[in-house]
Order: sequence, then structure tokens, then C-alpha cells
Amino acid sequence: MTDASFLFLSQEDVIAAGGLDMAPTMQIVEQALRLHATGQAILPPKVSIHWSHDLDSEERQGRIMAMPAYVGGELDVAGLKWIPSVPGNPARGLPRGIGVILLSDRETGLPVALLDGTIVSAMRTGAVGGIAARLFANPGSSVVAMLGAGVQATTQLKALELVLPLEQVRVWDVDPGRARAFCEREARDGSAIVPMDDPAEACRDAPVVVAATMAPEPYVLPEWLAPGSIFLSMSSLDPTIELIDASDVLVVDVWEHETEHPSRPFARALKAGVVGRADVVELGEVLIGAKPGRTDPSQRVFVSPVGLGIEDVAGAWRVVQRAKELGIGTALRLWDQPVWT
Repeated sequence: MTDASFLFLSQEDVIAAGGLDMAPTMQIVEQALRLHATGQAILPPKVSIHWSHDLDSEERQGRIMAMPAYVGGELDVAGLKWIPSVPGNPARGLPRGIGVILLSDRETGLPVALLDGTIVSAMRTGAVGGIAARLFANPGSSVVAMLGAGVQATTQLKALELVLPLEQVRVWDVDPGRARAFCEREARDGSAIVPMDDPAEACRDAPVVVAATMAPEPYVLPEWLAPGSIFLSMSSLDPTIELIDASDVLVVDVWEHETEHPSRPFARALKAGVVGRADVVELGEVLIGAKPGRTDPSQRVFVSPVGLGIEDVAGAWRVVQRAKELGIGTALRLWDQPVWT
């Protein structure tokens, strides 16, 4: 009889197995994007529970999201991320996003692993930002404007410092104290991390701008961004439609997933009639050379990656493999013998 045991990894186990290592996270996320672009991954639509139909309901009330995926190639694993997002949680001393990831064997359907998904989810999102910056930022880009000073700012910075020669990071947050605390916590030798009082001033002449906030309405205007800049819209409502319309290169991770999420930038722009599928390239298409990226250093690039289940499954697979190598985690059993066969 097939063994029904599987590996459980707590958040502490995930960290011990390298969950906070950004370089290998970027490698596995890029692999997942390439596999999807070459037809070797399956990415069903996300299923979301929202507590109202208001456009800003996620930012005010949160949501719960289920993200199934299959990643082929050498990974050959299916999985599901279940992740509630609760904006009020940080005030309770809890993460805003609390995820768990289940991996299953494709051949038998048996569980392979169940693990904390909070670390994997945050890290894979940072990894996507780093991949996009490597592909689209102009060489030598050394200044980053960070709008938002939460968890995503942390993982975005982890990735950006691997691909850019950072000299200055300007940090703005609606809570000035949080921006200052972030700068103190993330201080590094060789680069200045400075809090900013005004988001427009933070963006001024910055070649790279990252938005990772819970903004309830759009506020970033096209005149804030310099020619040749790249705007990474990691959160949803920060950019105005005018900013998207004024950009020269438009990038998503996967068009269908971005546009089915009504608060996302390209969903809003599509509804307003200013953008269509033909106007946008996907990250995977650029990675495999099927589509060009930036073709001129003066182009303004707008990137909006909504986040994909293939990234979570691939990131979790990497952590599980490392945990097995190190002997980390707890073996659990689904049954001793199945009731029905």
C-alpha cells in the first residue's frame, strides 16, 4: 500500500530550510514563469472570498484567496495556497497575510507537504519584483523609491539589492513612524535608506519606484515618474489610470489573472478602455525571448504582477526539498489505512 505520510513545516522550519533566501527564491520563481510561458504549467483562476463588492474592499476589509497550480518540468508538483489577508492584523500583532500551502503528488494525489505559506508568499512576491527590475530597469539604476514600508517593502528590497547597484532607497509610508522604523531596521552599509515625507518627492527622478501599500484609492500621477523609470505595482490601487496610459511598456505576470481581479491596475485600465491584451507583455514571454522588453532607455515601464499560484507552488517545492535534505520538519500521516479503496 502507498505510504500516506507527508511533511509538515512550521514557519520556523520554513526559515531554517532557507525560506528567507532571496537568490534561490528568484531562481525558482523564474523557472516557474518560464515553464508557464512554454506550456508546462497549469494555472486555474484564483478563487476569492470578499466581504463586499466595493473596489477597495481588500484594502479595508481584506479577503481570503485560494490559488491552485501545477508546475511541470523537474518539479512535477501540484499545490494550493490558501491565504487570508486581514488589514487589521498588524495591530493585533499578526501578519496581514497568513498562508498555508499544500503540495500534492500528481500521480497518486497524496499530500507531499503542508507548510506555512506566509514566508513563501512574501518572498515569491519580492522575487517577482526583482526579476522585473532585472529585465526592465535601465543598467546602473541606483535609486529606488519605496511607497509603503510593510512586509512587502522588506522582500522587494531583498530582491532589488541583488539586481541593482543600490545607493539610495527612499521610503514613504502613510505612517511616517513606520517609514522611519523601516529605514532603521533595514539600514545597510553602502546604501542610504532614508524616510520621505512626501510620496511625489520620493518618486522624483527615481529610476525605480515600488508601490506596496494598502492604499484605498489611486494617487500616483504620471508626472511623478521620470523618463526611463520602471514602476512596480506590487499592490493594487496606487497607480492612476493616467499613469498606466502614459507608460510606454506595459508588463504583467499573466494577463488573465491580472484582469480578473477588479482592483488591479490593468483591470481598471481595461474597464476604462485605455489598454487591451495586445498592449501588454507577460514576464514569461520576455524571459523566454518570445517578446521584447524595454527597447529604449527613455521608455517608462509599468509592471503589475498580481501574483500567481505557480510561484507559490514552486517556492514551496524548493523549501520542501531543502527541508528534506536537512532533516527539518515533522512527518505526519493522513491515515494508517484508507477506509475506501
